[in-house]
Amino acid sequence: MASWMDTVDTLRLRALRLQGARSRLFSTRLGRLHALDWEGSGPRPPILLIHGLGSCAVDYGPLMRWLRRRHRRLIAPDLPGHGHSNTPKVPLTAGRMTSALLEMMDRVVDEPMVVFGNSLGGIAAIRYAHLRPDNVLALVLASPGGAPMGWDELARFKAGFDLSTPEAAMDFTQRFLGPPQSGMKWLARGVRDRMERRGPRSLLDSVTPEVLLDPHEVRSLRPPTLIMWGDEDGVLPRSSRRFFSENLPPHGRFESLPGFGRSPYLDDLSAFGSRLQAFVDGVLKSRSENA
Repeated sequence: MASWMDTVDTLRLRALRLQGARSRLFSTRLGRLHALDWEGSGPRPPILLIHGLGSCAVDYGPLMRWLRRRHRRLIAPDLPGHGHSNTPKVPLTAGRMTSALLEMMDRVVDEPMVVFGNSLGGIAAIRYAHLRPDNVLALVLASPGGAPMGWDELARFKAGFDLSTPEAAMDFTQRFLGPPQSGMKWLARGVRDRMERRGPRSLLDSVTPEVLLDPHEVRSLRPPTLIMWGDEDGVLPRSSRRFFSENLPPHGRFESLPGFGRSPYLDDLSAFGSRLQAFVDGVLKSRSENA
C-alpha cells in the first residue's frame, strides 16, 4: 500500500519528467534500480548526484534544475531500497549497495564526470572514486558519512535514528536541517515515513565498524576533492567532521558552512551551488592549464 510520502515522491518524479528528465531502469543482481538522466544546456561536464540515507533522486530536483543550465548532463540514481529502486529481498549492506551502484553506473557513464555525494551518498561517492577513478573528474562531498566509529559511538549514532514518534521525527529533522523553518512539520512526517521503510532500516542495521572508512581511503583519493560541512548539522558526531578535515587527500579542500545544515543545497541553493560551481570551474581551469 502506497504511503503519503510515496504519493508525494511520485508526483515530484512526474514533474521532473515533464521538464525533460528521463527515468531509466537497470536490472542488477540486487534488483531493479532507477535513475534520473537529464540532458543539460551548460558547457560543463556531466555531474552524478548520490543521495543520502532515506532520501532519493527526486530530492535533488531543485539542485538539478539549477545545475542543468551549467552542465551538459545530470544523473541521479535511487540507491537500492530507496526511491523508485527495488528493495532487495536480501539484507541491504554497504557492500551490496556499492556493487549494485557500480553495476548500474558502468552502463550509464561514458565520460569523466563530477561526482557529488551527501551523507550516505558521500561514502558511496568515495568508494566509487576508488573503484572507477578514471570516471571521476572531481569529487564534491557534503557532510559525508562513513567516518570511523567504535561500537559504542556507532550504537549512539544509530539510536539517533529512532523516529518512532512524531516528536522524535521532528527532533531528527531539526538536527539535520538546522534551525526550524516553515513546513518542517511536514518534512518531519516525510522523514519518518521514509526511514521506516525496509531498505533504509536494513542498511542502517547492517553497519558495523568494519564497513566504515579508514584514513587511507580518504587520503589516497586521486581526483580534486571538496568537502563541505554545515555547522548546523547535528546528525553525525563531531568526530566525523574532524576525521574528514584531518585526512584530506593531496588535492583536497575542507570548507565549513556557517548556518547550513546536513544537506546544504536545501538551505540556500544559490549559495551552495555557487560554491560547488566555483570549485568545478577551478578544477577545469587547472586541467586546461596543465594539458
